[in-house]
Parts: sequence; C-alpha cells; structure tokens
Amino acid sequence: MKLTNKEIIEKINEGFSENDTEKILSYLADDVCWDMPPAFSHAGKEAIRAELNKDVMIGAPLIKIKNTIAEEDYVAVEGEVQCQLKAGGTLDASFIDMYHLENGKVKEMRSYVIEKKK
Repeated sequence: MKLTNKEIIEKINEGFSENDTEKILSYLADDVCWDMPPAFSHAGKEAIRAELNKDVMIGAPLIKIKNTIAEEDYVAVEGEVQCQLKAGGTLDASFIDMYHLENGKVKEMRSYVIEKKK
C-alpha cells in the first residue's frame, strides 16, 4: 500500500523520535536538500546521514507533533522537541518543518527551530 505524503512525514518523525537514521533516509530522495537556517544546509543523503549521526544527544529526542498540514506535494509540521545534550544541558524548542515531496520521496526539508526561554 502506497503511503500518503502526510504518512511519509509521520514515518520520518517516528525515525527522529527513535534515533533511527536509516528509517529517516529511506523516505528521502538521493538528491534531497535539508536546510536548518542558520545552523546548516546539506545536499544529498550522505551529507544528511553525517548530520543525523553527529553524536550530540543522549538518547533519542522527545518529539511532540502539534499540527500537520498536507497540500499536494507539500507537508508542514509544527511541534516541540526536547533532548539531553552530551555537551551538557537540554534542548527545549519549538519547530516548524516544511517538506517538499516528489514521487513518494522527500526532495527538500527546511527546519526552523526556536529554543524556548528558560
């Protein structure tokens, strides 16, 4: 059964919650681009694999999806993320992720992450 674009993005977010790089990558096109202004901009699965495999967190992040909107080949996700950082402290942030899909694969991801005031 073919997944809808919204279901594909749900699977990707499951992968992030499970710290499962291969699950995430399985839904990405080979020439995918991922931008997280101003932190980074990556092109291609291998560059994204390297970003996902950076050893900066303790365990998997806690991700809470608040809203998902799907329209044609675009999906937007609003949520919150929390994780323990190996360098010390925690990340407690809100995010908006924008996805563009083609033929059942993510071609572009753009993530806007804003840390919450402590």
